Amino acid sequence: MTKSLEELGFKAMKRLARVMCADRGEIPMRRFHEFLKTLGTTHGAVVSNRMLRRVDAVADRFIVRPREWFPFHAGTSEHGDVSTPGHARLVPNPRRERGYGGPPTGATRPISFHRTMPGYAPTPVVAMPELARTHRVAGIAVKNEQERLGLPSFKLLGSSWALHERVKAVAGLSPDALIAFPDLSRIARGLGPPTLCTASDGNHGRAVAALAEALGCGCVVLLPADSAASRIDSIKGHGATVELVDGSYDDAVAAARATARARGHWYCPDTVGAEASDEDRRFASDVMTGYGTLFEEFFEQILRPPDLLFVQAGVGGLSAAAAASLRRVSATAKVVVVEPEGSNAIALSFGSGAPVSVPDTQTVMACLRCQSVSFVAWPILLAGVDAAMVVTDDEAAAAVRQLARRGVIAGASGAAGLAGALVASADGMLRARLGITPHSQVAVVNTEGATDPASYAAILAG
Repeated sequence: MTKSLEELGFKAMKRLARVMCADRGEIPMRRFHEFLKTLGTTHGAVVSNRMLRRVDAVADRFIVRPREWFPFHAGTSEHGDVSTPGHARLVPNPRRERGYGGPPTGATRPISFHRTMPGYAPTPVVAMPELARTHRVAGIAVKNEQERLGLPSFKLLGSSWALHERVKAVAGLSPDALIAFPDLSRIARGLGPPTLCTASDGNHGRAVAALAEALGCGCVVLLPADSAASRIDSIKGHGATVELVDGSYDDAVAAARATARARGHWYCPDTVGAEASDEDRRFASDVMTGYGTLFEEFFEQILRPPDLLFVQAGVGGLSAAAAASLRRVSATAKVVVVEPEGSNAIALSFGSGAPVSVPDTQTVMACLRCQSVSFVAWPILLAGVDAAMVVTDDEAAAAVRQLARRGVIAGASGAAGLAGALVASADGMLRARLGITPHSQVAVVNTEGATDPASYAAILAG
């Protein structure tokens, strides 16, 4: 039976309002209302307009700050309990389909194509026994993507498979055909060759640039103007043209789409909105399918499906691939999406039942600094993911240092999944809600190496 939030304790809500509110003029109260409604959904409560008006009366002399939408208090120890209200951390997905077995698969597996690429080898899995002991779980396994096909992230798996599918369609080949990578280069050159165009916050853009370089294609990558210089330089290092966009990542995506259309380039997105063309949706969907190689390797390496898989999300492509892959082998394992605080579009979308966008918010997890969930990822996330949670910059940095102690190089975005796993396993409420026990096998992915060396050095020094 549903309750009103008054029954849950109006005094507690007033204290929450004071914690979440600060100096005037930064974020409209509408965002605070969205949070309250998400909180109500979490507790099976109804947030009435009367309640919102009463909370507004408390908050009138304040305004919500971007970093205080969720009242986090980071723990002082990298191994100790985190003093954090679990209800603010975790947003369950009430629309998860218990019988979901992943989206349909094609006749050709992406891993069969990836094995034809120069330098292909499965990336290693690193065990974290000391962290598992201190966090009271049976094991923590890290799929280490600090180096994949010569690049410091997993992203080439997605862009290469999507381009394989695009070239196959343009060349009029059978949908079931498998083109070995050397032949893909030959066919692509015979098609013009095309100029590839995409938007990025770093790693996808570099993967597309490296792919274009290997295939003899041109490449244009659009990035937010405040992107790290090291990421810009790494993309240029593959011969690509970089164009900076004065705005957010979503602004860069819109600009890349318009640029590709205006110049006749091949648009190569890893995220799309509802307005996207069928061709753009196919490419972004194929990018996600290509990421499946990572999880096919991972689950074979750890010999059994994990009990919990924590996977970080920006637009949701990797986490959708994780959910699709795990649901093919387990209906009961839990998939938890991990996002930076402020860039928590998936968590808010689970709370509302439909995609929700968030403002652009600075975070050390730069590759997860996205404002909306991909249109093609959303149905898979909704069907296959159990919950979304958020982590702070400090918690991501602590996870970077934990990985470094095991010889794993990870940027803050790469360590976000581990950060989520550590926060969840150290919090009694979250353990109970996610079913974490001393027998749980936990899996995470380090999605990148030190793609911003200056940031990585600062984190290690901290």
